[in-house]
Amino acid sequence: MTELRALADGRRDRSLLTRVGSIILVTAAAVGVVAVAVSANIVEHQQFSALTKRAQLVAAMQTDALANPIWEIDDRAVRNIIDSLRERDPAILAVSVFEPGHSEPMAVSGNPRTSADSTTIEKIIDLRGRDGVTRQVGTLRLLYSTEEVHRNTLEALLPVVGLLLLSLVTAIAIISVMLNRVVLRPLRRLTQATQAVSRGDYGARLATEREDEIGVLTKTFNRMAETVQDYTQTLESRVQERTEALADINRRIMDSINYAQLIQSSILPKPEVLEGGLAQHFVLWRPRDVVSGDFYYYREVEDGFLIGVADCTGHGVPGAFMTMTASAVLNNVVDGMGAADPAALLATVDDKVRAALHQDGDAASWEGGFDNGLDLALCYVQPAQRRLVYAGARLPLAVAGPDGLTEIRADRRSLGYRASGPTPAFTNHSLELRPDQTFYICTDGLTDQCGGERGRSFGKRRLHGVVEECSALSLDRQKESIEASLSGFQGDRPQRDDITMIGFRVRLAGDPSAPTRNTLWEIA
Repeated sequence: MTELRALADGRRDRSLLTRVGSIILVTAAAVGVVAVAVSANIVEHQQFSALTKRAQLVAAMQTDALANPIWEIDDRAVRNIIDSLRERDPAILAVSVFEPGHSEPMAVSGNPRTSADSTTIEKIIDLRGRDGVTRQVGTLRLLYSTEEVHRNTLEALLPVVGLLLLSLVTAIAIISVMLNRVVLRPLRRLTQATQAVSRGDYGARLATEREDEIGVLTKTFNRMAETVQDYTQTLESRVQERTEALADINRRIMDSINYAQLIQSSILPKPEVLEGGLAQHFVLWRPRDVVSGDFYYYREVEDGFLIGVADCTGHGVPGAFMTMTASAVLNNVVDGMGAADPAALLATVDDKVRAALHQDGDAASWEGGFDNGLDLALCYVQPAQRRLVYAGARLPLAVAGPDGLTEIRADRRSLGYRASGPTPAFTNHSLELRPDQTFYICTDGLTDQCGGERGRSFGKRRLHGVVEECSALSLDRQKESIEASLSGFQGDRPQRDDITMIGFRVRLAGDPSAPTRNTLWEIA
């Protein structure tokens, strides 16, 4: 089956001239064979008729010569006559003379046995008497060979076959030349032009003055190529215009987003402000897009400072809008309530964000509305009293110290979303500050980042392991270690969400490097 398919493929790959020539050759050969066969049959029939007529004439001539010897029963004379007859005509294989009423011949010359290549001629021998009466005195039987018929037929057909072959070769040559010139060469040029158009050369054209089918096909191709070229040029022009318009729109959007990034960065605490209140710190702030839905917070208060991290709904531009709203609400709440009770701050931010986004009261049941909010962790730090108060909405606080790494869990509810039942109170967690303590707060964008061979999330366990390994290092070195671990795990996979992590060590009271109260306000 495979060989047949390969043979069929090979036949399809042959040129049109070869296939047409093969068809002409096979057809002409078939016609020639039929013509030769018919001619051979006609010539052979004619030769056989001529042989038969000659035999009849010879038999008629010999019956007169044999009549008297047979009547006189002169066997010797009869034999001499029939031997002489065979010598004169080589086509005669045998001659037999029979008397009337006898099955055995009176005289025989040659082998009278018949074969496929022989024919028999019989002639009655009559004798006219003196009284004028004709009586039968015997029968002459001639056995003639038909090989002469076959030989003469072949000799007569040889010139015909030669002329037929010459005519066949000449016709095939002329037809092939004319076919190649009239049909195949124009089709080859048309094929090359079509291939040029398929490669993008829409200016390919063919010149023709013919009015036949090839000419009509060529003119149709030229019109098609012109149409394609016009459409292509128009399309390219429109695509270029749309591309330039989209590029301009994209440039304007990116300018707006970049400017929004500057505005968003303005609400983030500056590094020198953080350095004024913290012994060491690092901030890993990695927006998924240009602007982020995460932000970190630092606020100096009367007897310490408030530090925190927030993860708002969404990322990109929508998330950035939420960060501006949440930051403004948080500043407003701290201005009115102070920082001493982080749990109360979370509850108040929850109410005010829901009110600002119209997600409370009757608006909470509106099916066409939206539901947005944030996760928030706040730490109220009093270095003089060596005290830290933490409250969190879904963002935990990790503490690394001489005893290892521990995590203070956050309350399992977010802020600002539509209320679905009684609002539980948030919980304050008070810690005594000791030397060599490091605190970490991060959003779920870090732990949810996919990577590794199986595409799983980075996970809290892996993060805690990295932090435990480098907790004794400076915070700058810790940041480098965490970033290297995250990048190696993430690989080529895209960032899924905004990532924010802040680590800090508190400068405790009595530390010689601790700035005065006035110095902190000057830095702020």
